[in-house]
Amino acid sequence: MQNEAKKAQNHYYTLTPEEVEFFECFSSFIVPSGLDLRTEPGAKEVGTIRYIDSTFHDLPKPVQDYFRATIKIIEDLSDRLFSRQFCHLEDSDRNVVLRMMYLEPKTRERVFDIRSLALEGFYSDYHDPWYEGISAWQIVGFSGKRISDIKKDWTFLKVWKDWLEQDKSSKE
Repeated sequence: MQNEAKKAQNHYYTLTPEEVEFFECFSSFIVPSGLDLRTEPGAKEVGTIRYIDSTFHDLPKPVQDYFRATIKIIEDLSDRLFSRQFCHLEDSDRNVVLRMMYLEPKTRERVFDIRSLALEGFYSDYHDPWYEGISAWQIVGFSGKRISDIKKDWTFLKVWKDWLEQDKSSKE
């Protein structure tokens, strides 16, 4: 099963390699990892990029195009301001790029939408099928009588569907 996990970790359904790089960087900027990855995982550790990729897979093409256009706007602004791609900027410069987008009425909604994908991929308590660390809900202390016993079903996402199929076929 270890080989399948490694293969799945490097497979993307919809995103191009450039989009994978952007979303990995962007998500990690929005939800960074702590010092101890076992107790303070960030977007990268739980697999937010595969959540985004699987979500993209099921989005209508016009919605995918909207997000792709948003990435281009971010990259163009980053290039115009710093002559570098967003992922190659220091965090302080990334803040400048996103702040400028927040302050511009024409791009404010776009940056909130793309930020929402990163936040949803982490704080919805998503995790890759092979991830065994603590969950976002555990980190923030989101629990209670009815919450703690919830077994979240992520099988509607393509990455989980494929993982379960691989797991099933490997056991046969």
